[in-house]
Amino acid sequence: MPCTCCEPPEFGDYEGMFDTEWASREADAYERNGLEARAERLIAYLLENCTGPLRVLDVGSGAGGVHHELLRRGLAESAVAVEASSAYIAAAREIGERLGQESKVQYVHGDFTAAAEVISSADAVILDRVICCYPHLGQLLGASASKAERFLALSYPRERWWVRLAFGLFNVYLKIKRKDFRTFVHPHSEVHSIAARDGLTQVHAETEGFWQITVYERAGSRSAA
Repeated sequence: MPCTCCEPPEFGDYEGMFDTEWASREADAYERNGLEARAERLIAYLLENCTGPLRVLDVGSGAGGVHHELLRRGLAESAVAVEASSAYIAAAREIGERLGQESKVQYVHGDFTAAAEVISSADAVILDRVICCYPHLGQLLGASASKAERFLALSYPRERWWVRLAFGLFNVYLKIKRKDFRTFVHPHSEVHSIAARDGLTQVHAETEGFWQITVYERAGSRSAA
């Protein structure tokens, strides 16, 4: 069931940036070709190293490819998807209906940092290309890490000069187009510090193109599962 308990943050025009055209294009690409290589690698560790069923929290869920794929492959039993773009939520709902998974997903429209207090913890919390769209890393990743009972899996920009250049040029383009949206390359050391502060340990890391893929696990969660 839908929830509109929190408004998207004022400092990012997520509705304007990720509009119906953008969301439809991403949804169509997923339905035609499956997950992008980055997203496929993001969930690969979970698929290969843990047994379900998992309760999944998909933060910044986009068109829903990640949680739909985990449900389709049988690793997830349910998902809560939090997304600041209503167009993305509509697209994800349509995919879920076509896959017969609509009853297994709860969609929350808004800023996850504002909604976190009313969202339950999950076995696996996933952020695919999310922290690069949010200026306040500590707020977003801290709230996400606190909800991860077993795993925290995320993809985010690699800390390389050519990645910074590409993201910087994209921000210039957005400014020229008068878009109130920016991207960010957050320091990897801060990402690791926030996860560690919440008791999470890195268990996997790899790269895919522009993206760093990292999975953290909560100490003792495997024996308790």
